[in-house]
Amino acid sequence: MIVTAARTQRFVTASLLLLLLAVPAHAQSAGNDGKAVWQALEDSQWVPDGADDADTVVYTFTDPNCPYCHKFRELAAPWIKAGKVQLRHIMVGLIKESSVPKAATILASSEPSELLSRHQRTFDSGGIQAAEELDVTARQQVAQNTRLMQQLGARATPTVVYWDSNGEIAAKQGAPRPEDMPAIMGSPKPE
Repeated sequence: MIVTAARTQRFVTASLLLLLLAVPAHAQSAGNDGKAVWQALEDSQWVPDGADDADTVVYTFTDPNCPYCHKFRELAAPWIKAGKVQLRHIMVGLIKESSVPKAATILASSEPSELLSRHQRTFDSGGIQAAEELDVTARQQVAQNTRLMQQLGARATPTVVYWDSNGEIAAKQGAPRPEDMPAIMGSPKPE
């Protein structure tokens, strides 16, 4: 059996995140290998949410129909509004039949950040409507993001990946609790 470099990289990346997701945040450490996980996230198709020059970047696997993703975004709002954090939403489609079409509509938008914001504001009434004709590339990007999430061992949305205060990569599956937010966001809650 021939193993390609890309396949080996995916295996290493998946193994690292599986380790991260299996161990409590305060005990998680992937050392320099955490950079491989971070690079895989950075190379995915994501939607920025917050200032480009924010001190902290947090990746989150986001399903447009996920109430816990919506709750996480609400909890993160003070840091985003203060310009301290940029969330990078890796759009996936897992929860409902409309998840992939909505995620693809957001990714294909000429203003994906604005459309994601509108979706967040209208989430309680169903959020945005998916485009009637879906962009094929955006649909493929959602499928790739969903595969990445699964390859990395994440099983819940949101799955949030961030650098902790010790400079180690950490991950949290499911909606973080309010008391978890300062550690994830890298600073106390802005006033």
